[in-house]
Amino acid sequence: MLKRIVTALGAALAGLFPAARAVAAPGDPPAYTAAFEKAFTPGFTVATRTTLNGETVVETVPFRTVEAGTLKLPSGRISAADPFIALSDAKPFAEAVPRGVFPVRLAVGEFPRGGVRVAFARVDFSATPVVRWSLAVPEGQSLSTLKNDEIFGYGVDAGTGAFFDPVASKAAGQLLDANPDAWEDWQTEGEANGPKVIGPYSFLLDLDLGDANAIMFHSGWGDGFYASWFGFDADGNVAALVTDFQTIDWATADW
Repeated sequence: MLKRIVTALGAALAGLFPAARAVAAPGDPPAYTAAFEKAFTPGFTVATRTTLNGETVVETVPFRTVEAGTLKLPSGRISAADPFIALSDAKPFAEAVPRGVFPVRLAVGEFPRGGVRVAFARVDFSATPVVRWSLAVPEGQSLSTLKNDEIFGYGVDAGTGAFFDPVASKAAGQLLDANPDAWEDWQTEGEANGPKVIGPYSFLLDLDLGDANAIMFHSGWGDGFYASWFGFDADGNVAALVTDFQTIDWATADW
């Protein structure tokens, strides 16, 4: 894992990437945003369709919700990134969020042939219903730079995603400057905790960084490039943030 992390440090940490879907306009949400809500409801299941040896195979994927921790956001800004690549220097999203502490939940699918996978990671800033979703844009970037088949997101090379405040980024940078091998302890703790809470071969860590923290979790099928989406209520206030780990082809699935 060390080699993978070191070789990835020079990569772009938050940028644009071709989307796995056609979009009507840059920043438009996917057609399946209802899954951002339904995947967190009790009893939610999905019937997926895959081709195996030339035949269509239908599999039932039950979902459950995992409480990942409480995220501290003292600055009113939030970042999402692979923490083993970008915890200390990821740019926050341009959208401001409320200051305070907020629950982080994971929508976990139990795949018959793929094990347990985190499909969505979500931060709820309020209990008000989301009526609109918009692509989370990194600070200093603009939707105007995107083509119709591109999204903003973050690259994962260590199989892990996270939410954190820029205050946590600064604290992590200071910690890593003092102890460059600190990430090894994070890895050990997260790999021990994940199976207890999520399931086999999972990762979960609530990393205390003083006034802030970083909540880390396994990223879907592993490495990739993943977008996050802000949810807004009827008054235009930010109510939620979801990272989509692309575990299911929602267009062909029954749900």
